[in-house]
Order: sequence, then structure tokens, then C-alpha cells
Amino acid sequence: MGVGVVGFAWSGCSIEKHYELLSFFFDGVPNPNALPVTGSAGGFESLRDSPTYSAHRPFLDEQCSECHTSQFSTSGVSADVCMNCHDDVPTSLERMHGPVAAGACLWCHVPHESAFASLLKEKPRAVCGQCHEQGLLNTSKVPAHADETRQCLECHYGHGGTSSYFLRPDAKRAQPGNQEP
Repeated sequence: MGVGVVGFAWSGCSIEKHYELLSFFFDGVPNPNALPVTGSAGGFESLRDSPTYSAHRPFLDEQCSECHTSQFSTSGVSADVCMNCHDDVPTSLERMHGPVAAGACLWCHVPHESAFASLLKEKPRAVCGQCHEQGLLNTSKVPAHADETRQCLECHYGHGGTSSYFLRPDAKRAQPGNQEP
């Protein structure tokens, strides 16, 4: 019964609208206001000059109606609209990252364009840090976790993978002390 209630509540909740309630009951719910919604650290004028600039194809092609129901509406859309084209993503891998499996695309990605690769809201370390706090990462077993210059996606896949930590096959080589000649 409890699982059904939680599932029902989760399916009807928008992180943007119900952050305080969700964060009261669930650990690790990212604050939707913590990262910029533009996906740019320097504003729109510098957005497209970024070496890691990315954009959503319907946005570039001015196909607003692919995601927005009315061309006259400037209101945002929920992540549910992402499933119109990306419905296979939440179940595409053997082990799925929780927010991906739940269809919470907008926790990490922006819908139009970003200064960061893969339409991320911010650098990967900042995006991952919304839920995975630096102090909770094991730095004795994985020294790379302590290196503030490293990005999480250097060693981990963001959407999921075959291992419990979504490690990339070459992740061991990326660890200090494990460099191959």
C-alpha cells in the first residue's frame, strides 16, 4: 500500500512545483533553483561561444510546437514532454540512474541550449553535486573524488550502465596511480 501511495505521489509531482514537499520526504531531491535554467554560466551572449555549446535540435529548427502545445505560450513544460521523442531512455540500460528512470530530465538538462555538453545545466560536477554531495564520496578508495578539477562524467556514465556505479570501461586508467604507460 505504502509503495503505491509513494508511486502515485511521485508520478503526479513536479520537482519545480513541489520541491519543499518532495525534499521533506526524499533525500537527494535537487533544488530546481540551485543551477541556472539557461545552462550558461555567463549569460546568453556567451552561451554560443562556449567550446562545449550544445542545443536541442527542435529549438534550433524553430519547431517550438514539438514541445510546447501553443506557440503563444511562454510557460515551461514538464519533463514528460521529453518522453515524446526520448521514451526509450529511461529503460535503455541494464542499470538506470534513478532520476533518468523516473523521467526527471530537467533535473540535469535544459530544454533549449546550453554552454555545456549534452544540454547540461552546468558542469557535470555541479549537476551531479545536486544529489551526490562531495562529503559523501569515498576519497580514500577513489582519490579522483577529492580532485575538484575532475568531472564525474570522465569516469561515470550519467544515465546508467552495466555496473552499480555506472563506471566507464576506462575509469581505472583515469584514477591517480593507475596510469598506463
